[in-house]
Amino acid sequence: MTLLQAPQGEPVLVIRVAAETKIRKHLENLGITSGAEFTKLSASDGNMIVRVHGSRIALNRDLAETIVVRKAPIFA
Repeated sequence: MTLLQAPQGEPVLVIRVAAETKIRKHLENLGITSGAEFTKLSASDGNMIVRVHGSRIALNRDLAETIVVRKAPIFA
């Protein structure tokens, strides 16, 4: 699923970023890399706020569609 489809408030893991090199490098600089865990905090019309490594980052719909994620495993 893409970040756009990810449930709000649940941690997800980045599987891959399917964007051109320039955009992928920008997202890497923000901490959005393969294996990174983050949480979608809020969303409105495809634009969203996510928490990555303790920081809040705003992403638009186009960027969210390039980030492929899966639900993070929950360890007891």
